Amino acid sequence: MVWNSVVGKLWITIIGLVAVVLTLLSLLLVQFLDRYYFQVNSDNLKNLAMQMASIIEEYPDVEHVGAAKELVEAYNTSMIVFGLEHIQPAIEKDLTSVPYSLLIEDERLKRALQGELSLVRDRFPFQVKDTNETIMTDILAVAVPLNINNQIAGAVILYQKLDQLADTTKETTKYILYAAAIAIFLTTIFAFFLSTRITNPLRQMRKAADSFARGDFTTEISIRSNDEIGDLASTFNHMARQLDDVIHALSREKEQLSSVLRSMVDGVITVDIEGRIIIANPQAEDMFKALAFEQSLPEWSAGEASIGKKLPDPLANFSRTIMDEEHEAVMDITVQGRTWSVVMAPLYDRNQVGGAVAVLRDVTKDRQLDKLRKDFIANVSHELRTPLAMLQGYSEAIVDDIAGDPEETKELAQIIHDESVRMSRLVNDLLDLGRMDAGYVELNREDVHLKPVLDKIVRKFTVVGKERNIAVKAELDFPDADEFWLDLDRMEQVFTNLIDNALRHTDAKGQVTVYATMKDQGLFMEVRDTGSGIPEEDLPFVFERFYKSDKARTRGRSGTGLGLSIVKQIVSAHGGQISVHSKLGEGTTFSIHIPKEERNVLQ
Repeated sequence: MVWNSVVGKLWITIIGLVAVVLTLLSLLLVQFLDRYYFQVNSDNLKNLAMQMASIIEEYPDVEHVGAAKELVEAYNTSMIVFGLEHIQPAIEKDLTSVPYSLLIEDERLKRALQGELSLVRDRFPFQVKDTNETIMTDILAVAVPLNINNQIAGAVILYQKLDQLADTTKETTKYILYAAAIAIFLTTIFAFFLSTRITNPLRQMRKAADSFARGDFTTEISIRSNDEIGDLASTFNHMARQLDDVIHALSREKEQLSSVLRSMVDGVITVDIEGRIIIANPQAEDMFKALAFEQSLPEWSAGEASIGKKLPDPLANFSRTIMDEEHEAVMDITVQGRTWSVVMAPLYDRNQVGGAVAVLRDVTKDRQLDKLRKDFIANVSHELRTPLAMLQGYSEAIVDDIAGDPEETKELAQIIHDESVRMSRLVNDLLDLGRMDAGYVELNREDVHLKPVLDKIVRKFTVVGKERNIAVKAELDFPDADEFWLDLDRMEQVFTNLIDNALRHTDAKGQVTVYATMKDQGLFMEVRDTGSGIPEEDLPFVFERFYKSDKARTRGRSGTGLGLSIVKQIVSAHGGQISVHSKLGEGTTFSIHIPKEERNVLQ
């Protein structure tokens, strides 16, 4: 735990530094004291030894040697004189003594008998007189030759115990240890003082950093010092504000991008280099679900987001081609009856392809409208070409007097008249549709009693039905006050087109029923027949102009293909809705609902 905190590391570092400094200081100090003491004692001992040698050389008797020895002892020094035959070796009077034989026989001190001054520092055994205990003690010994009558007659050995040096060293070491203890104590106090000045701000910064990691950039470090830590705290707070601004800016841009993507009519997707989806808006999700349903992909569960999943084929193959060839391309994909136009381009990351972006546009209606436009041109051409050809042919027959009698001429003229009426009806229908598409449907609405009107229409078609052996009947359920706000002429046109269409697609012995009722929600009407029915795949397109579900009908039974389009436009102009339900071989039902509230809006 100590090494995991700044205070502990700083404390241990300072203690280690103090310990190293004090150790080096003590070693240097002891060595200095040792050298200094040795140098001073050596010089003093040499001078004393030379003086004693001079005295003994001048007065070599026992009495003077004893006096010299007493003089030496005054300097806390012991003396041994050997080599003179009439003088016994001097014995020191200390409590402890070193066997003089060890000194006399020491080879280094023996060099004094050869005329050399010898200095020896070594450990010698000392014997304690009372206990006869022997201890090893450092001794500094000097041997000076005795020159009597110009010849070496012996030597004087002076020696001292170095107890003072040991005591001094011991005292010095003790004071150094005291200083070390005081330094460690002060260092500890200093380290904990630094903890409040350094580590507390660092802890605050760590807590602030944890808050930043959780996304809270409002935390501010309250440090008011003017040192480097204060500058760091100020920089830290400035960084937090900048990060908060950047995060908010990124969030706004992300929300704006998401809003733009969600509001786009086209689908947008972005994939990485491995073909995994990074971004996809809801419009693109619709296409993915259709592809996944068609290909039975298990990983595309209903309701789950597509982010992180791989593109389904054929988009996956298309994206790989785009990223490999590094160019923009366009393709159409048809799935589940819908057609998407896909425009895909590579995305670059540091001059390398890092993925692809695609825009998906549902062009199903565009393709259908294009097809309807072509069919419209073809149908109009067909519908006009046939009567024009008949008009031209029969008129030429009259002009060239091909008819043999007036009766035949009248028949040809009647055919010309019927075809011209047919052409006039087609042109009028086209004009009506054109005005309706442009929003110029003018309704002359009034309060209309529906029951008499519908009875009149049904009676008119009853005669036509009898000629074809088809029963036409009405099922009317109106209250006494059956008035409804609508355009009478336009509604007659609606029922005329629907009943005429039902009669043309109902075989003999069939039945056409007109049903109408009025409720609080509005007017409900139906035209049912027991005819051949409409194929299921043709039901979504029956209200398109010139659309004919039975492509093989004869001209006598098929209309222009505009009636149901006109019916839908009129019902929509009344604010209503029309729908169709049919089954092959069982008949067809057209249902109309016009809301009652529409009168107040129009008024």
